[in-house]
Amino acid sequence: MNQHPFNPWSFVAGALFLLIAAAGAFVTADLASPRDLLTAAPVALILLGVGGLALTFKRTS
Repeated sequence: MNQHPFNPWSFVAGALFLLIAAAGAFVTADLASPRDLLTAAPVALILLGVGGLALTFKRTS
């Protein structure tokens, strides 16, 4: 079986989907309030964006 090349955009989209699902689980389990997530969401999005940029500009050899 051949391994396909890594796609950073799919990785970032999957990580974003995972964060949204985790946030919903935290609110449902009363581990965090929606207000707490409103302050954490921008930080998570910024980190995902930086990670996506780093993967995009990574040199391939």
